[in-house]
Amino acid sequence: MAVEITNPVPDEAAPRRRRGARARTIPQQIADHVASAIVNGEYRDGERLREQELAEMYGVSRGPVREAIRELEKHGLAVLHPRRGAYVIGVSLDFIIESFNVRAALAGVAARYFARRHPEEGLQELAARVAELEAMAESATVDAFGFATQVAVCARAIYRNAGAPQLARLLQEQFHGTIWGLMWRAQPIDYLDVPRRLVAAAEWRRLLEAVETADEQAAERAFRRDVLAARDSVVATLAVIRGETPPAPLLIAD
Repeated sequence: MAVEITNPVPDEAAPRRRRGARARTIPQQIADHVASAIVNGEYRDGERLREQELAEMYGVSRGPVREAIRELEKHGLAVLHPRRGAYVIGVSLDFIIESFNVRAALAGVAARYFARRHPEEGLQELAARVAELEAMAESATVDAFGFATQVAVCARAIYRNAGAPQLARLLQEQFHGTIWGLMWRAQPIDYLDVPRRLVAAAEWRRLLEAVETADEQAAERAFRRDVLAARDSVVATLAVIRGETPPAPLLIAD
């Protein structure tokens, strides 16, 4: 029986399409599903991705599957050898931890720049977004995807107003060009309950207060803590899915 693919989660962990946003293509949806399976440990490192098998699984021709494999290769989850086929590049929990650590470092720099610039419009935008996040955190009807989307909105308010275009591009590329975004495509992996969301919302309130008082160090620490807390929650979720013991991270939230 073919696996149904019906436009899973779009970019930046957003569960719903905004007006004017493009639906993801069939090859992109297949790539999302296979990427999720790789992250979940369903594919072993070095395992072959067979075009015909995937085509039958998703009920499509081999053309969309080839495009999906090229998408996976672009994200570093597969390698395509001429005349030999495509093979999985396994994703360890250590690799996922490293991805979060890199993002935490970049996010901390963005928060420091933002606090130093102290842009009035940016502060107003962030205050409004954090207030929305806090309201969502207290609601039992908000799902994990919706909350994660709002966290991403808060983060964009920081790095797009940090006065550092190259840093903003790095953060954007780090999301779209690595497994960071792919992890959210097909399943919720963080913010799964109200207590976790309240912790995240409280961290964002501390971050807002830090940038409002132009406290660069406190702003950097708050943003880093938020990303590293997400790291620990995601790794714990994936460890259960994969049946593995979570490794100790190299960076500890201060």
